[in-house]
Amino acid sequence: MTDKLVLAMDVGGTSVKACVVERGTVLSRTLTHYPSYGKQPAAVIIGQLAAIVTDLLRQYVQLSQRSLPDEVCVGLAFPGPFDYDEGTCWIRGLDKFESLYGVNVRERLLEGLHASDRAHPARQFRVIFQNDARLFGLGASVRFPDERLAAITLGTGIGSCFIDRGKLVTKGPSVPTDGYLFGLPHGKGIADHCFSRRGILALFREAGYSADGYDVKEYAELAREGDARACELFCSFGRELGNFLAPYMRQFDAERLLIGGQIAGSLDLFGEGLQQGLQTETNGIVVEALEDALHHTFVGASRMFL
Repeated sequence: MTDKLVLAMDVGGTSVKACVVERGTVLSRTLTHYPSYGKQPAAVIIGQLAAIVTDLLRQYVQLSQRSLPDEVCVGLAFPGPFDYDEGTCWIRGLDKFESLYGVNVRERLLEGLHASDRAHPARQFRVIFQNDARLFGLGASVRFPDERLAAITLGTGIGSCFIDRGKLVTKGPSVPTDGYLFGLPHGKGIADHCFSRRGILALFREAGYSADGYDVKEYAELAREGDARACELFCSFGRELGNFLAPYMRQFDAERLLIGGQIAGSLDLFGEGLQQGLQTETNGIVVEALEDALHHTFVGASRMFL
C-alpha cells in the first residue's frame, strides 16, 4: 500500500475513466467519466488530461475536507504503442491519439500542470504511464500477495502480464518479451486477432451466424438460452485459448490465471474449454474472472508509486 495521493486514469480513445486513490483505497465517489478528445490535436488532448487532474483534486478536497499534499501522483493506463518508461506516445493508424505520435506526453502534461499556478500553487507532480493489462494484474494481485499469477484482459485484443508476489515480471526466460502475448503467432495470424472480440465474431461468422446487429454479448445470450451450436463455439474458443496459454503458464509456473475485460463476463461459457486446453501442460492452475477490472486497474495505478 502506498501513502501517496494518486489520481488514477484509464485513458481510452473516446473516454477517460478516472478517480482518486488514497492510501491504496479507491474513493468511489470520485469516479468520473470524461471525454478524451482522442481525435483532436495534441494540445487539446493533453489540456484535457490536465483539466481532469484539476477536477479530481477539486473533488478530493471537497470530499475529504483536507488540504492537498505537496506531491500528487498521477497514474495513467494508456493504450499502445507507447514508451511507458519515457512517456512517449507512438500510436499511429489506430484512429485515436494520432496527434500524439512522437510526443512526450509526460513532459507536456507536467508543463501544463506547472503552468497552472492558480490551480496547483507550488505543487509537485509525479506522472507514470503503464499498460492497462499490467495495471489490472498489479491491482488484482493485492488479493494474492504470495502467488505467481498471470493476468489477461480480453476485449478488443488480448492484454497480459505476469506477476510474482505482487511484482511485475517483464524480462527473463520465464515470460515472453515484456510479458506481452498479443503479438505472438497463433494459427494464421497473431494472438490478438484470435482471442478478442473480433476473434469470437469471426468464429460465429464462419459457423454461418448472421452478423447483423450481433456482438459477443448477443451471441452469449444465445448460448445461455440453449443454442447448442453457440455453446460449442464458446467452448471451442476457450479450448483454443487454453492451448495457446498453456505453455506460457507452465513456463512461468503460474498458480493462478486472472481474466478481466469485457469478454471475461462470458467465462461461464468458455471456462470449461479453457480448463481443458490448459490441462495439456499445467496442473491445477486456478482460473478466475474478475468482473470489476476498472477497480483493479485503479488500484494497480496506485501501486506504481510504492
